[in-house]
Amino acid sequence: MSAPPEHADLLAAVADELMLVREGIDGIEALVSDLVRRAPPEERPNALTQAQALDALTQRLEALSGVLRMLGGGASPSEAVSRLSLADMAGRLRPAAGEHRPQSNADAGDLMLF
Repeated sequence: MSAPPEHADLLAAVADELMLVREGIDGIEALVSDLVRRAPPEERPNALTQAQALDALTQRLEALSGVLRMLGGGASPSEAVSRLSLADMAGRLRPAAGEHRPQSNADAGDLMLF
């Protein structure tokens, strides 16, 4: 079963917008990385940790864009969520897709930081 054309078009457009936001954050990441390198040595660990939050945001935006594209392509909510590469996000979205949260988050370490 595929989404009605007007839904599919809107979902694709929203997915595109999320990717544009992601590109904007990529530019900010470059600026922040430069600032972290210039930070005093004693402040770098904390600055780096905060900078990594931007990378996590870009990964989340990309994952959400993928969910919207799958839904627009006719995937069921359950299928779209099951293909998420970010286990923590998938766990949060499963109830809305009609699934139960898994009991264990043992495999939730898939967030990649720079």
